[in-house]
Amino acid sequence: MRTTVRRSLLPLGAALALAACEGRLGSRPGDNTNPAVRTDSGTPVGDGAAPSDAATPTPDAGEPMFPPFAPQAATLHRLTRAQFRNSVRELLGAAVNIPTDLELDTQLYGFATVGAASITVSPRAAEQFEAASYNVTAQVFNNPARRMALVGCAPSAADDACARGFIARFGRRAWRRPLEMAETERWVGVSRAAAGAYRDPNKGLEYVVAGMLQAPQFLFRVERGESVPSIPTMRRYTGYEMAARLSFLLWSSTPDDALLDAAGRGELDTAEGVRAQVRRLFADPRARTTLTAFFSEYFKLDRIGPQTRDRMLYPLYSPALVASMIQEFERIVGETAFGDGDLRDIFTTRTTFIDNNLARLYGIPGTFDATFRRYDWPANAPRAGVLTTAAFLTNNAHPVTTSPTHRGKFIRQFLLCQPIPPPPAGVTTDIPPPMPGVVQTFRQRLETLHLQPPACAACHTAMDPVGFGLEHYDAIGAYRTTDNTLPVDARGSLDGVDFRSGRELAEAVRNHRLLPGCIVRNMYRHATGHVEAESEAIVIRDVERAFSTQGYQFRVLIEALAASDGFRFAANGG
Repeated sequence: MRTTVRRSLLPLGAALALAACEGRLGSRPGDNTNPAVRTDSGTPVGDGAAPSDAATPTPDAGEPMFPPFAPQAATLHRLTRAQFRNSVRELLGAAVNIPTDLELDTQLYGFATVGAASITVSPRAAEQFEAASYNVTAQVFNNPARRMALVGCAPSAADDACARGFIARFGRRAWRRPLEMAETERWVGVSRAAAGAYRDPNKGLEYVVAGMLQAPQFLFRVERGESVPSIPTMRRYTGYEMAARLSFLLWSSTPDDALLDAAGRGELDTAEGVRAQVRRLFADPRARTTLTAFFSEYFKLDRIGPQTRDRMLYPLYSPALVASMIQEFERIVGETAFGDGDLRDIFTTRTTFIDNNLARLYGIPGTFDATFRRYDWPANAPRAGVLTTAAFLTNNAHPVTTSPTHRGKFIRQFLLCQPIPPPPAGVTTDIPPPMPGVVQTFRQRLETLHLQPPACAACHTAMDPVGFGLEHYDAIGAYRTTDNTLPVDARGSLDGVDFRSGRELAEAVRNHRLLPGCIVRNMYRHATGHVEAESEAIVIRDVERAFSTQGYQFRVLIEALAASDGFRFAANGG
C-alpha cells in the first residue's frame, strides 16, 4: 500500500524535480557563470522611480570609466547541501536527522552558490531527495509530540480546517511564498488520497510534507522578477523572491515568518526596507554561522581534508588536527567580522582560539584540552591573523615542503583579485630534488628554479616573493627558524611594501588598496550566484565605497550589497 501511494505522489514530488531540468521552470537565459563581458546596456535604477543620471557618476581622478549598470538575467538556484539541510530543520525541527547521502555541491568560480545557479537535478539526485524527504517526514510524523508541534492541531479529516490550515502554512514556509488556490487544492487532494489509503488523516499530511520537500518550488529558488513600468529594460525581484535571497544569503535557510510577512506588506520592494531586514537577520546567530562559512569557502578550506603529509616529517598531522585548524580559522573570522571593528583585522588580529591539538603544534606552554579557548598572542609572537594560522599555511603547501608559490598565488589571486596566468604549455611544474651535496633552503632552490629562467620568472616574480614572507611556517604551519639547517629568510615585497616576516606580510595585505574591493567582489559573486559582469562593476564599486567609508565593517558590506541594484534587479526577459 505504501508503495502505491508513493508512486501516486511522484508527479508532485521527485518527478516535479526532474521536470525542473527540462520544463518551463528549468529554462535559463544563458549561462550566468560565463565571465565574458555582457554587451547589453541598461539604465541606472533606483527603487522603481524614473532612471537617474546620478547612478552613473563621473569617476574620480584616476578611476576608470564604468559602463552603465545592467543586471544579469534571473535564473534558478538549486539549494546547496547546507541550504537543504538548514531549510529542512527550520521547517521540521532542529532534531531532524538529515540523510548524508545527498549529491555533493558543485563549486564554480570558487563558490557552491555559483554552481547551484548552473546545475539541475540529476536522476540520481532526484532519488536521493525523494528518499531524504520521506525519511525526515517520517521522523516527525511517527512521533506524536513532534507531529503535534509541527501541525499544531489534530485533523479529523484529510481536508478539514486543521489540514487545510496546515497545508497553507507549511506551503508558505517551504515554498517561500503563499500557495495559490489551485496549488492548495492539489495538495488537499494528495492529503485525501494518502489519508484514504491509510485511513489516517495524519498520513495524508505526512505525504503532503514529503511531496512539498521534493518539489522544484522547494529544491530551487525560482526567480522571475516583476516588471517596473518606469524601467522597461529590467525586472525587480518580487518581495517574496527578495525574502528568499536575503534569507539564503544570511542564514543559508528558508525565510522565517517575519521576513515573509515583510514581503507581503511590500517592505522588500525598497532598498531601505531591505536594509532594515538585513540588520535584523545579521543580528541573528545563524548569520554568523552562514557568513563565517563564506570565508571558509573563500579561503578554500575544504581542500585541507584530502591533503596528506609525510608522517615521519609531521607526526602531529592528523584528521583531529585538521579539524582544529579549520575551527581556529572560523573562530578568528567570527570574532572579528561580527563586531563593529574593521573586517581587515582578520589579517592582523592577535586574538585566536586554540585547543590541545593546536597548542602542541604552536608550541604554547600550559595545559589545554579539546575545548577551544581564547588566546591572545604576545606582542613579540610570530603569529597574527588568518595568514599565519595552520589552516591557511597547510592548505597552501606541499605534502613534504612549504610552497611560497601557492601561498603567494593565493594572496595575489584570491585576496587581491590579481589574475595569475597558467604556466606555459610544456613547462613542468614539478620541483626536482636537491642536488647531492648541496645544502640550500627551499627558498634558495626556488630562486634558482623560478626566478632566474625568463619563462618562469614572468609569473613567479608576482607570487614567490610574496610567499617567501611565510617561510617561517612549515607544511603544517609549525614555526621554524631554520630550513635544511640554514636560517630561514622571510624577506619579500608586496607591490612596493617590503616585509621581513609573516606578520609584516599580513600587515601589508591588510592595508593593500585592492583588498577591500576583492572581498566585495567575491561576496557579490557568492551572494548573486554568478560571476560579475562588466556592467555590474559600478554596483561593486558603490558597495566597496560604502564599505570603506564606514570603517570596513562587515555588516555594512552585507547591507550595502543586499540593498544594491545588482542584488535587487534582473535583466528583462529572464
